[in-house]
Amino acid sequence: MLILDANPRRTRRLKIARLAIIGAGLLNFFVFAAIAAYLGGDAVNGKIENGHYYLYGVRTEFGHKVYTEVTKRVFDYSRWHAYVMFSTWPLVMVAAFFERRARTRSNPD
Repeated sequence: MLILDANPRRTRRLKIARLAIIGAGLLNFFVFAAIAAYLGGDAVNGKIENGHYYLYGVRTEFGHKVYTEVTKRVFDYSRWHAYVMFSTWPLVMVAAFFERRARTRSNPD
């Protein structure tokens, strides 16, 4: 049984919202990954010792995971960006689920 929404404008707005959430989430993930690769890691896996701030991750010149010393501002930014990504990723997954569900319902095979 095919159920159509009585308000096509609402359906279109919901679709745009879902795609915007998915797109923004994916962009945020790739930006986070690129910055973490450039900086040599992220603060979530890093550490603070004796007033020094270290990111932890793979450094391309070493080819394995190491600690990279950074400033407090870079450390705080990296931690903030990771927490934002971790907190928004479930929203992206929910939006993707409902987008797939809407496509399946509109095109039953």
